[in-house]
Amino acid sequence: MLIIKALTKVYEDWGEDIDDFYITYSIDIGPSEINGASGMFSFELVSPKRLDRMTDQGDIIIGHGHFIAKDFNENTLEATLNRIINKCADNDINKAYKNLSAYFRWEMDE
Repeated sequence: MLIIKALTKVYEDWGEDIDDFYITYSIDIGPSEINGASGMFSFELVSPKRLDRMTDQGDIIIGHGHFIAKDFNENTLEATLNRIINKCADNDINKAYKNLSAYFRWEMDE
């Protein structure tokens, strides 16, 4: 079974309003039965307000590794991450990591 071994905020930027945020995370995901073994992934949690401001500057946002949420709620985030991990599980760990890379940026893809 795959589990979150570590979820770390790498960078966070909060605008003037509570619904204006951009947070970068790294997430280590690995088999629960093997201590220390994990794949390292990353993603951003972005509010629609921040996304709108980013695109107003002429930026093109590519969706891979971006999670969009109106409100910042760590419990909702963790529940969503666990749903994704369960959906991507496979008996072959390399296939499971490849499945996860559809949602997150995987260190092995970079």
